[in-house]
Amino acid sequence: MNKLTRWIKQHQVTSFFALTYALSWGLWLPWMLTRIELLELLGFIALFVPALACIVIARVVDPGTAEDSRRARRMAFLAAWILVTAIFILNARSSSGIPLPVAVVVFAVVGLIPAFVIASGFSANPGVRARLASLVRPRGHLLWYLLALLLVPALRLLSVPVSRLLGLETISAPAPTGGAWALAGSVAISFFYTVIAAGGLNEETGWTGFALPGLQTRHSPLVASVILWFFWILWHMPLHFAGVWNPDIESLVRALVGTFFARFIFTWLYNRSKGGIWTAILFHATANVAFEFLPVTQVQFVLEAVIAIAVVLGDRMWKKLPAGSRAVYEAAPRAGASDEGGIRHATV
Repeated sequence: MNKLTRWIKQHQVTSFFALTYALSWGLWLPWMLTRIELLELLGFIALFVPALACIVIARVVDPGTAEDSRRARRMAFLAAWILVTAIFILNARSSSGIPLPVAVVVFAVVGLIPAFVIASGFSANPGVRARLASLVRPRGHLLWYLLALLLVPALRLLSVPVSRLLGLETISAPAPTGGAWALAGSVAISFFYTVIAAGGLNEETGWTGFALPGLQTRHSPLVASVILWFFWILWHMPLHFAGVWNPDIESLVRALVGTFFARFIFTWLYNRSKGGIWTAILFHATANVAFEFLPVTQVQFVLEAVIAIAVVLGDRMWKKLPAGSRAVYEAAPRAGASDEGGIRHATV
């Protein structure tokens, strides 16, 4: 085993951050410098780097193979590819009016990436399967997935009448166009697109599915959440300077504060669901879609902060998770252990 491989095995989370930053920023930079529309496709691909970095590091850490699962992997890939491509095309047609033949060709190619990520849950590589197992076999009680799906919209809707009672104005209020059915269709398309490519699968497979359980090996959920928030937000900053993500200072400050408290809820949902990646994917997606379709108020940020503080206190998140938790993985092979199979459940 060469020195680089050994270092990656001993520093899995650091390696994940380094690879994610290098590839994402490297793909964003050509478009940011030139603003050539064709290069914007590279920027889109960069959004999936956290998920891809998870798979790459997991393969390096555990290069072995498990039982043959090629049939399941192929079926999952084909089903995911068809579904994702359809979602991408519907989103593009509803938001930009791109010609259908162009949309089919472009998004059939781009759809290969999320299809590969989903199908990797059936990978023959044991390290990859361990990291992505809950993508194809969700863990934990249904309650945590419902909370992930409904918590943010409920708080946003509650914040509107509370703001009125307090005499506070809304920060922004999207104006719906068309009838109820048109609005429902727009929300559905936006939601499924966001689940796949705008903060859901593309990001949380890596941030929550890989980095969080690694950080929780050495740190409490509280500390792990703060560390992850810092690197998660820093990853977004080139998009801020490019005017794509919270381009003005006021919206950036709101994003920094809002995501800080949100990250504790991400961690709480993930840990409570015994390592269910879909809780993080759904929570991230609904939060992003809520900004598009629901009013933004000052009260909502207070309510989200209160919920975050409540889960920190209620779960005593300053304490490390118990031995054998399914939300924790070893971040490095133990002293004297074989270099094979570097990802194992922590036993502390």
